[in-house]
Amino acid sequence: MTSVAPVALTGSTVDGVDLFQLPRPEHLAQPAWEAIELARDRLRRAWDVHDLPEVVGKAKELVETVAKVTVEATEGTVADSLDFQPIVKAAQKALKRQPGSDLSQDQDLRAMAQAAQTIATSLAPIRNTYGTGHGRARIPDVGEEMATLSLESALMWCRWALRRLGHLLADYPNDLIAAVQTGTARSVLREKFEAAALAQQPTEVQHRIGVAFGQQSAGGFGNATEVGVEPAVEGGYEDYPIDYRRGLLEGMLLTAGGAVGLTDFYAPWFVSLLSSLPEPDARSVLQRLREDVVDAPWIDTWRGSTHVKPADVVSALRTEGKRLPSGYADAFDGLCSELLQTGESENRPDED
Repeated sequence: MTSVAPVALTGSTVDGVDLFQLPRPEHLAQPAWEAIELARDRLRRAWDVHDLPEVVGKAKELVETVAKVTVEATEGTVADSLDFQPIVKAAQKALKRQPGSDLSQDQDLRAMAQAAQTIATSLAPIRNTYGTGHGRARIPDVGEEMATLSLESALMWCRWALRRLGHLLADYPNDLIAAVQTGTARSVLREKFEAAALAQQPTEVQHRIGVAFGQQSAGGFGNATEVGVEPAVEGGYEDYPIDYRRGLLEGMLLTAGGAVGLTDFYAPWFVSLLSSLPEPDARSVLQRLREDVVDAPWIDTWRGSTHVKPADVVSALRTEGKRLPSGYADAFDGLCSELLQTGESENRPDED
């Protein structure tokens, strides 16, 4: 009969590589990271002295610590009395949809992450039967294979969770909006745009990001146009969702203060964005914008020097609008008429 060699326990470093290394998420509070380090170091010590029941027990404690840190970071508080499996599941739920330029939403990869959670939650019954943390009438029979799998399962899930937690704490949408509003360099703005992963954001966040890019683009900031507007005109809905495009149109037309801020120079971009929408969405956004511009003031000057004439803007829009589908031409004409009426109702003596 052939015997199977047991899994060999090694030290905590191999060829200079720390087997217990965990990625520290940026923006994670120091006390939270210290709690993770403490749990990790206790697991390391158990491994180094070959205390196999302790390895099983500390592996479970490390997963529990990382899960509680994650839930606290997303929900603010977590009860110490919450059971192991519910806290791990809560952490997994918070993390699995995090956006990031290098975080895949591939279904097979998500299935692997779910399998990692299943393995991690299996540590609880194993620890209850074999690990430390309970007084026992006899010494449990913990083999090297059980200790090794417990260790590696814990580290695998914790590394996945901590990496995702870093993306969560980065707060990509607000970071991106702040970047476009403060004249960030084009290359950096593009990196932040990609990291925000628009398609993975809630629709209201997609819209909010679109408004910010639309306002900055219409305000004459070329980086906003090149990073967030031009690619949307040419790209598909997978990368530039409909709610983002709606936000771009709103932002290009109206300033943050609610004034009409579109100029004749940006009329072609406005119409191109409008034509990129499906007909029902185009009609809907045109109706919404028409309601928004009723009695809205116009900006007097663009970038503090170029005088804005509402009649010229509307003329440019109507010229560009000739290339729009006929299905919503009436809705587009209604918006133009409302803009013209709003502009004419203002006192602009130098336009006579």
